[in-house]
Amino acid sequence: MSIPVYFATNRNKIESPVPNNFGTDFNVDGALVFGRAVLKSVADESELGNSNLSIDALSPDDFSPTLRQAIVGQGADHLLIYLHGFDYRFRETVMRAGFLSDWYRRGKPSVASTIIAFSWPSLGSLNLDAYRTDYRNAAASAGAFRRFLTRLLPLLQEYRAAKATRRVSLMAHSMGNHFLHAGLTAAIGTAPGQFATASFAGLIDQLFLVASDEDADALSSPGGLRWTPDIAGHVALYYNNQDIPLKTISRPIHGVGRLGVDGPADKPSFRTRNISFINCSAANPELKPRSRQANPPRLDPQWHQYYRLVPEVRNDICGVMLGRDGAGLPNRTYRRTENFYRLDLAK
Repeated sequence: MSIPVYFATNRNKIESPVPNNFGTDFNVDGALVFGRAVLKSVADESELGNSNLSIDALSPDDFSPTLRQAIVGQGADHLLIYLHGFDYRFRETVMRAGFLSDWYRRGKPSVASTIIAFSWPSLGSLNLDAYRTDYRNAAASAGAFRRFLTRLLPLLQEYRAAKATRRVSLMAHSMGNHFLHAGLTAAIGTAPGQFATASFAGLIDQLFLVASDEDADALSSPGGLRWTPDIAGHVALYYNNQDIPLKTISRPIHGVGRLGVDGPADKPSFRTRNISFINCSAANPELKPRSRQANPPRLDPQWHQYYRLVPEVRNDICGVMLGRDGAGLPNRTYRRTENFYRLDLAK
């Protein structure tokens, strides 16, 4: 089964033996490129060759009419917009997006999705210098995100108008939250080219902030993620107290607690808002050891990729995508005093 991934990017186009590929820097003229990647398989996310992944229908500034028709007229009844995090090359971005489409389709409940990914210029390298560069690049892509919205919002209107039962989710993972924070800061306002929050009304049902590499007070600080409850029907923030990258890399570099470790410190103050906090710290099963290991490995060894590795987290996200009442989702326990849900493993 082939999986189409529709994308936009502000990366530089590169000439190489791999056709229609993009690099790790910004597009020289600041323009966006839109297109489609078609994946034959997502079983091996390292398989980035042309035999598994083809890219076509590139066009500047907007999706081509053919791709718009494919998204609106032929797409599934759930649209997922995906913003990647640190350490992604372009082809890794579309492979991960395709994997997520398949992963949530296999959830309980199953959610079949049309998926759109935005790929900002990450170096795709796992070291501290690359992390700092990626963080700067995510912030410097704020204007690109604003321009992306000028094409995305009319597309969402058209997508939803085609069928009343359709739903739309936006998901940012890890440093993708910083990209979203910077992008919303640039996009929302009253200046020319900016949007009022009313422009989003009825377009985004669920907004997922997962393993957020943003300051812990970002939901209360001016601009950025503070706008998320105003542009979506509901915001779901998934976090993990033991998140290794956020605690050992992000926190020391920024000198500020990360939103994806414990959510905001003032969670009770959001009790009347359209936002839920889901603590995934208990949802990370041990793999069955091959021998009598004292500390068998975990399904999510970094405690950071639970949204794509742990079935209980996936199923919880699928329930939220479909608009089900969070209080009734399985494996959740509500901590009323602190205003968060603890997500446990299935019994």
